[in-house]
Amino acid sequence: MLRFTLSKSERLSSRKAIDILFKEGQGLSKHPVRVVWRTTDPDPNRLSPVQVMFSVPRRKFPRAVDRNRVKRLMREAYRLHKLTFLKQVPPDLHLDLALIYTGNEIKPLDLIQKQLVLALEAMVKHLSP
Repeated sequence: MLRFTLSKSERLSSRKAIDILFKEGQGLSKHPVRVVWRTTDPDPNRLSPVQVMFSVPRRKFPRAVDRNRVKRLMREAYRLHKLTFLKQVPPDLHLDLALIYTGNEIKPLDLIQKQLVLALEAMVKHLSP
């Protein structure tokens, strides 16, 4: 049975890695989702080939309840489509990935899923030569 999980080892939480991601990473947008990614050197200690973080700007959602709701929706959308995304990523490639919500209002889960999938597919096209 397939398990659609998002474990701690798949989360990008290192402050240093996040700073490097935003300084050196490439990005693209599919409203209301922006994807920023950076390829990293293969590391045998790394448990997951893709590490992801989710962000919602405080300026657009001043209430923490709303930011947490949007992050929860984005995590759910990523979690459900993670396996198909990982199959498209070249196996020798390790990625740091930031998913940023750029909309001004909370969209329904199906719209967030659709745009997230489009953004990840566009990113994979940029990765493959």
